[in-house]
Amino acid sequence: MMQDKSNTIMCHQCKSNECYTRYAKGIPSYCQITRYPDILEATRRQYLEPEIARIHQATARVLKRSNFQYPRVREAIEFARELGVKKVGLAVCIALVREGKEFVRFLNRAGFDVVSVVCMIGGLDPRDTGVPEEFLYGRMIACNPLAQAEIMNREATELNYIYGLCTGHDTLFIKQSKAPVTYVVVKDVVTGNNPSGALYSPIHRERMWNELAQHLASTK
Repeated sequence: MMQDKSNTIMCHQCKSNECYTRYAKGIPSYCQITRYPDILEATRRQYLEPEIARIHQATARVLKRSNFQYPRVREAIEFARELGVKKVGLAVCIALVREGKEFVRFLNRAGFDVVSVVCMIGGLDPRDTGVPEEFLYGRMIACNPLAQAEIMNREATELNYIYGLCTGHDTLFIKQSKAPVTYVVVKDVVTGNNPSGALYSPIHRERMWNELAQHLASTK
């Protein structure tokens, strides 16, 4: 029987995080997993399915070997090695193509065949992709994450990396990609590609808080 939602809390509200110790005293009644015993059991079985197990266990091997001491770039390379793939895709933002080239050098050195596709490939006019005039910006060239993914699909890549695609464009790329996808870099032009930095910085936090409050007030 599913537990009443009102008796449980969301994970961001939890102060004990007892899941981190595998619930040494048993799963507390306020943990939201108590509402979904069927999901807990079903996902436990899913991790044993061949394709999910391949990815999940590759992750475990990388984390064990690295002891959390590898930078993300190294983790990404070791992950591909553990999966046993030979051909990888790199969906790179044109603003980070210089760094992307460096990453490819390391991928090549590790023995991978790389298919790299920059976000603005094809030079599409944003109007042709349905962007209204009022939202036109920058160089007037539309990012093309669908083409990035489809080229990699056509090239039969076995694992695709995202290197700094815009928020939303990354979503479309993941949706369109046939191969599994992982991030190497999340673009954040304000914080030097460190999105969590805005949560640690009092200046950025205050600015966001005030802007969100103003937006909420303007929509009432």
